[in-house]
Amino acid sequence: MGKEYQINSDTILWSDFIKGKEDAFRIIYNNHVHSLFRFGCHFTTNEALVKDCIHDVFIELAKYRSRLSVTNNIKLYLFKSLKRKIIKSLNVGGIFSALDSEHLPFHYSISVEEELVESESELIRYKQLNKAMDTLSPRQKEAIYLKFISELSYEEIGLVMKLNYQSTRNLVFRGLEKLRESFPNNLFLLFLHRGSKPRNLT
Repeated sequence: MGKEYQINSDTILWSDFIKGKEDAFRIIYNNHVHSLFRFGCHFTTNEALVKDCIHDVFIELAKYRSRLSVTNNIKLYLFKSLKRKIIKSLNVGGIFSALDSEHLPFHYSISVEEELVESESELIRYKQLNKAMDTLSPRQKEAIYLKFISELSYEEIGLVMKLNYQSTRNLVFRGLEKLRESFPNNLFLLFLHRGSKPRNLT
């Protein structure tokens, strides 16, 4: 199912979704729900809230599909939508008095599954990485996550974080410089990817 979309662009998939094709909607959901959940859980430890926000994003997509504009990047569209939902939900809940995207917390530590660790020295590396991540600002953590885990471009990161291109590059660069103090030769990138396994939504 959905084989006709495997070589097609997001533009075609999104266009079919807007036209009301349920197969397109199902594929969009299945392709992005796990990455959305992982992204959302970095803003809050309330997994139920994140799931509710994701649910609301897709409910509104289905409800207002005929009014949606064209996009050639579905992941970017969904990330931006989810982040807005989370900010709104946290504000309504009274967790932050004046929460906006600039002051939004971003919790990013590497959760290591036992089967990933091959040696004691590797476990020490993971602990070093988490310690290094703690030295970054929430904005730097978010930018690093979007760049190297979600694999967004600088332009796309800027749209999610409401930054211009140069500010985005500077944010990523400063974060990388801090991480390189503990991990020369960009070794930390290996551990970032290995420590970012999908989480179960059930």
